[in-house]
Parts: sequence; C-alpha cells; structure tokens
Amino acid sequence: MSALGTRGGRLAVVVAAVLVVVIGLAAAGVFDGGGVRPAKVGRPSAAVTDSPHGGVGAATAKVIARSVGARPADTWAEIGARELIDDAFERYGYFPLMQEFIARGDGRRIHSANIIALKEGQTTDRLVVGAHYDSAEVGEGYLDNATGIGLLLEVAARVKHVPTPYTIVFVAFGAGESGRLGARHYVKTLTDVDRKATIGMIDLAAPAGGDTLTVMSRPGGATWLRDDALSAAEHARVPLVTSPKGRGRPAGTVKAPGDDAPFAARGIPTAVFSAVSWGAGGRPRMDATLDGRPLWGTPRDTVAYVDRHLPGRVRTQLRHMSLLLETLLTSELERRP
Repeated sequence: MSALGTRGGRLAVVVAAVLVVVIGLAAAGVFDGGGVRPAKVGRPSAAVTDSPHGGVGAATAKVIARSVGARPADTWAEIGARELIDDAFERYGYFPLMQEFIARGDGRRIHSANIIALKEGQTTDRLVVGAHYDSAEVGEGYLDNATGIGLLLEVAARVKHVPTPYTIVFVAFGAGESGRLGARHYVKTLTDVDRKATIGMIDLAAPAGGDTLTVMSRPGGATWLRDDALSAAEHARVPLVTSPKGRGRPAGTVKAPGDDAPFAARGIPTAVFSAVSWGAGGRPRMDATLDGRPLWGTPRDTVAYVDRHLPGRVRTQLRHMSLLLETLLTSELERRP
C-alpha cells in the first residue's frame, strides 16, 4: 500500500506487528488462563480456528483501541486502522480489496475506504458481514467499534477453510460515524447481479460491552435473518434476545442509524448484532451504559475504563458472539418472505 510511506502507514506497521504477537498468544489460550491444547502451527487462520472462541477477537479489539486509539474518518489514525485490518485479512489467507471513496459527511468532504474480503461458498448467494472501523473523536473507540472489527476478523479466520452454504463478503466499513458513508458507498456500487445475489447483511455494531446481547432488524424489512440468528443462538446456547415492542417500533426492530440501514433501504434483509443496555420499559437504548451514563462515543469508551468497571464482560460476550456467528455462517438458513 502506498500509505506505508506515510505517518499512517508507519503506525499500521507497528500495530500490525503487535497484532501478530497478540494473535499468537490468544491462539495459545493465554487470554483464557491457559489450560487449552496448543494451537496448530502453520496458517494463522488455522491457529485462530484452534483457539477458544472470542480470544482473538477480544485481543484484536484491545490492540486497535490501545495502539490506534480514536480514529475519526479521514485521519491518520483511520488509515492506521485500515492498514491493520487489510494486513490481518491477508494473514488469514484472503485477498482484500480496498474500495476507496470520497463522500460528504459531517459538513465536509471525507476520503475513506472499505476493506472487502471474499470467502467463496457452495453457492453464489451472498451474505455480507460488516462492521465500521472508525470511531468518535474521543475515547479509544473500544466498544464502538473495535469489538465489532475484532469479531469480524476472528470469524473471517474461523470460516476461511470451512465449507459454507453461501459466499460470505466480509466488509470493514470506513467513515461509519460520519453518516454510514462506507456502507452507503458499498451499496451504491452494487451491480444488479450483486444486489440480487445478496440474500442478507449482518451488522456487527458494538457486539460487546452492553448489558444484553441483542439481534434486531429494520421496521418494515424482512425478519427471517434475525429469526434464524435467534434459532442459531438457541442451538449454540448463546444468550441472545431481541427487542420488545417500542413506541412506533415493532418488536425485534431498531430505528437508530446503523451500517445496515443502506442495505435495508435496498430491500436486503438485515440483522444487527449489538450488546446494548436497556432503558425504561425494557427498550434497548442502542448504547452501552454504566450507572445510567452512555459509553459509546465518550471519553469512557477505553480499554482501561471498561475493563476496570466491567471486568470480563467483553471477553465473555465476544466468546458467545463468535460461536454464534460461526454456527450461523456455516448453516443452511431458513429464508422466508
């Protein structure tokens, strides 16, 4: 990448080197207190597959948050995160595509990029699994959304050499906090053939840190992907729920902005995986909170703060989500109108 000669590129090289060490430690079970069989040698994806669920995802999220930190769209830090993700996909045996774009967000022109990795399946039907890698300007963007990217990369490694019923498109979206620009650009560039082949989209929107693991769809959209996720969670014994009926919103749905929204607007079924806290009347707040105060997009969204006040929660939730996603992506889905 040409950015390797820039400040952002040098940051990415350092972070990528740290990530290699962390992946090896996670694969060996260090982050689970040991007591597991030694990881396989050879392909990094094989080492991840042989590691405890969630270990590599949690370790990767901490590397991104601590080493890169806040990474608003169109900054050196966002470039550093992008290079790290691109490098991780390559290490797991993918040939990632950098999809650059310039769009208007936050009242300015923003230059960013999506990173796309394709996993061929047994059919040409496609499932998109995505997460945005940029963050707010404050904090470290640990929960929102380093946890989503860590989970995305771990699951990509886990299914790389496993037969999947569908072709899976893993996408790390740029400029998500600036108006879902990466997701909007990805959907805008879909050909009619690609659009018809895309049977669903899974959005990993801060999948750890809140009180409850939740899956939701968009009001008025198809709900079968959400419902299949709930069935897979029951099979895998993962504590996943959906939202109750809210004011002007059917049960199991979310109206807050997300990277899934541009897909739903084109008629593509979506499922949003988040770890959220619950507000009055049992409504999901679409945020993680502590003592009633939000964590996403605040100075408190850091590894040190979250681990101090919610010890072990992120690791446990990513273990559940990793197991759930591996189950879902390797299963035949019950698609319904």
